[in-house]
Amino acid sequence: MIYWKKSVITAASAAVLLAISWTGSSAQASESVVFDSTTVQANGKKFTVQWTTIDLSDPYIRVMPITAEAGIGYVESFAGMIERSDAVAGVNGTFFDAYEQDESKRHPNGLMIESGSFVRSGENVALGIQTDKTAQIHQMQTKLSFKVKHNKNVYTVNPWGVNTYYGDDADQVIAYTSDFAQQIDRAGGMKAVIEAGRITSLTEGAAAAPENGYVIYIGHSPNNDKNLLPNLHEGDQVEIEAYVADGSGSNAVPVAEAWETAIGAGPKLVTNGQADVDFERDGFDDPKITGSANTRSFVGVNGEGRLVMGTVSSATAVDMAQALVELGMVEAMNMDGGSSSALYAEGMMKRSPGRLLSNALIVKRYDDPQVQVVVNGKFVNENRGFIKQDVTMVPFRGIFERIGADFKWDGEERVLTAKRGTTELTLRPDVPDAIVNGRAIKLEQAPVIVDGHLYIPLRFAGETLGAKVSWDQLLYRATLELK
Repeated sequence: MIYWKKSVITAASAAVLLAISWTGSSAQASESVVFDSTTVQANGKKFTVQWTTIDLSDPYIRVMPITAEAGIGYVESFAGMIERSDAVAGVNGTFFDAYEQDESKRHPNGLMIESGSFVRSGENVALGIQTDKTAQIHQMQTKLSFKVKHNKNVYTVNPWGVNTYYGDDADQVIAYTSDFAQQIDRAGGMKAVIEAGRITSLTEGAAAAPENGYVIYIGHSPNNDKNLLPNLHEGDQVEIEAYVADGSGSNAVPVAEAWETAIGAGPKLVTNGQADVDFERDGFDDPKITGSANTRSFVGVNGEGRLVMGTVSSATAVDMAQALVELGMVEAMNMDGGSSSALYAEGMMKRSPGRLLSNALIVKRYDDPQVQVVVNGKFVNENRGFIKQDVTMVPFRGIFERIGADFKWDGEERVLTAKRGTTELTLRPDVPDAIVNGRAIKLEQAPVIVDGHLYIPLRFAGETLGAKVSWDQLLYRATLELK
């Protein structure tokens, strides 16, 4: 099938280097995830601490939440998640409804962000890893809205949450992504599919979740049927506003530009190198969290700014906070205090959980250095670039969508054609030549399809588009600025 697609994204400033090479090695990459253990004395007691330290600046490394294979609401073994994701380290994720009898409703309770996109909405004490590769632990709050434009009218849809569960309330409006399920088939409501900045369909039946879009479920309550649904039409333009704010709801920043990863749990344990446990402030009253002594899991940030994930032997939250201060943590947060506590490192389980889990936080090591890509100030957060044989490969679709180019893919002939302004080009996967305005151009590397996405050499992208280019070696960030 051949089709034309156009996507227009508002431009801002940025830059990109045409050719770069990683000066590190796989040996250096292996030193970026280091396991250790020791005995710490705190509050008059001794505790065994096991932990893994992660150097977030290593371009071979990425940290991300992972959910059960069947989707959000289901559970899976921690070992299964580790094996399936090919993780080199991991810890259990946010709390979930572990005692729910219906195995399709064991939903996570904390916010999750992956690759600058919401996996689950929420408001929690959370570990957040920013796009500048620094880690923070503080109150975070997700905010999502859809501004639907029909003719000259603009209607704002504010979903209750993203991939969340609110029972059978008919008035609910929920935004779903492919992280929840490949098909959104909830009965009792309309589904509006949002993809490439438009409502592509409205259906009462099952709706396929777009890879980089949303399905908005709108329950058939009198309020929604009268006031919301009449404002939605197939073909309407949609502007998505996704932000993360602090605990007060202020200082909101676009999630895609600021945050790479986040996971919410709690309570907070350490702030600025001092024990900081306040159950009421962080919204906890369960005795298993506030008073019981169990093997506990945690995430933290040490004095060198490196991410730490680990477990502490039978301890209360107050005990663990002091033990982590003694260990040198500058910031820390509790992840669990019981059967869900889990830790994987060095190719083995250091702590196996006593139950199946809804989600986990993992460390993934890639064969090739990963490259952040920015186009006209907008992160291509859905797909990273990478370096192969000293050539930087970048996602073609992510670049051209953000500059409003037209393109079409002929799957049978395996040909991609694109046009922007007076520039027309043709590309073929695995063919080291491109055609630009009828002229053949030899490429440094042939375009390649990885996980269904076409990647092209950065030098070719910059020269073809006439981009101003630069490179940030510290962040491993390639940026393009063009008109």
